[in-house]
Amino acid sequence: MVRLRSASGRRRVAFADFLIVPGGTPEREHALRDGELITALETPAQPSPLRSAYLKVRDRQSYEFALTSAAVALSIRDGVIRTAKVAADGVGTVPWRLRAVERRLVGRRPSTELWRTAAAHAADGAEPLARNAFKVDLLQRTVERQLRIAGEQR
Repeated sequence: MVRLRSASGRRRVAFADFLIVPGGTPEREHALRDGELITALETPAQPSPLRSAYLKVRDRQSYEFALTSAAVALSIRDGVIRTAKVAADGVGTVPWRLRAVERRLVGRRPSTELWRTAAAHAADGAEPLARNAFKVDLLQRTVERQLRIAGEQR
């Protein structure tokens, strides 16, 4: 949840609804109203133990914009992935949860083959254009790397 405050009061917005995908209002990127400030972010408690990894891949000359990035959080108990959260950025107008990747991880045992086959679904549903088609492979490789790093943490 995103907690917001303005002179007229306080409100909370689910993070999933906070960043706005362009559509009929391409000039809007977020749900902030005029005069509002973000005062806090609320995140639910995560299962323990939690293994996580993040990587931002950027052009050599850019220090700000990601070509892609991947964030991975895995809860592994008794050698089995119990929960998985995987997200990517730099490949769309807002960060994207990679639910197709998550579904392929839960209930499985970590392995090099699992990381590869799950990451192959990172771009499911993507519709790349001529000048950004390279991002499909880049995203898949970035997700695979972060799955391996998070999954092999001790």
